[in-house]
Amino acid sequence: MAKQAAKREENGQVPAEHRGVVVGWTHHDFGSSIDLRIQSTKSQDALDHKQIDSHHFLMTYNQALLLAKFLLDSTKQTVPERRPLSIWRRLAARFGL
Repeated sequence: MAKQAAKREENGQVPAEHRGVVVGWTHHDFGSSIDLRIQSTKSQDALDHKQIDSHHFLMTYNQALLLAKFLLDSTKQTVPERRPLSIWRRLAARFGL
């Protein structure tokens, strides 16, 4: 992916970049979008003092898929193969147990 220049704010300043270590994430579905919340911290000391930053990113399912593919490709990993359900789970699903 090509990096794009940061857009300047109305006052002419470029917004500061945030650098940190990811310590957690969650997501919530919003119809045709996903709210991805990424939690990060700047140092171990900040983490010890529970100074955790949260950032929300609203993205479409397609953007989320592209991000997932980019992360898998950049780490040279693949999606794990799904194991078939055991006979007990198939029976439970079939009979609503």
